[in-house]
Amino acid sequence: MRAELERPFFDGAFWSSILHSRTFWIPEDHGALLGTFAIAMLLLASMLLLPRLSARRRRISELHGDTSGSTTMMDFVLVTPIFVFFMFVVFQFTILAKNHLFTHYAAYAAARSARVYFCPALPITIRSIIDPRTCDDDAAPGKADLAARLALIPAAPYDQLKCVGTCQPPEEALKALADASGLSKNWRAMRNQARYMFDPQNVTVTVDRAPMALYAAISRSPHVPVTAKVEARFLLLEYAGWVFARGQRKDGRYYTISTAEVNLL
Repeated sequence: MRAELERPFFDGAFWSSILHSRTFWIPEDHGALLGTFAIAMLLLASMLLLPRLSARRRRISELHGDTSGSTTMMDFVLVTPIFVFFMFVVFQFTILAKNHLFTHYAAYAAARSARVYFCPALPITIRSIIDPRTCDDDAAPGKADLAARLALIPAAPYDQLKCVGTCQPPEEALKALADASGLSKNWRAMRNQARYMFDPQNVTVTVDRAPMALYAAISRSPHVPVTAKVEARFLLLEYAGWVFARGQRKDGRYYTISTAEVNLL
């Protein structure tokens, strides 16, 4: 359980793994990320250029008979709607970027958990030959799935949404997370987040041994190189979420899918 309580921002292995991850630099949901970023830049350029259009300023001054107050007010009227939409797009881009980072942390947590349980395809140490109980291939996928879902809880929505399946997070692990993070007072919201991430349709985790070529990178290491892939559904903002959506829930909410793949040696 300690692994899930550590802070990822101070974990050098985490940053090393995601910086070498193809999906981190070329995300599969790049359309939403690049789309929101491009729209934000266009809106920002519009806000900067619109008040500087000389022809428009001359027409306004001729119409109102002055070049100060009326022009400033007209600039405000024209720029305000663009600014509101700009802030909305920036907020959506920030959420998508946060989800992208959390998904990669979940993949890292899954790989780290699976690496403990996977049995090596080739004996790496004498201990792995003498004591086979140190590994358990059957338990590895379940442990990795649990680690990934726990890592994704902070990125889940606070609302109580309808679940498909049991959606029951492990209470002991969740309480330990709440106590460690100081969020015990917000237990209901945190439990709603956990229920969302433990909904089978919202998270998919797959782990496997990394390709044999990666064994060359191991130097006297007892660990098995692992590849973990996590796909997570994240809800988009209402009203304009359909622009970047990759699907729609039965309750009408739109969502996008964030994918992360991490290799851990």
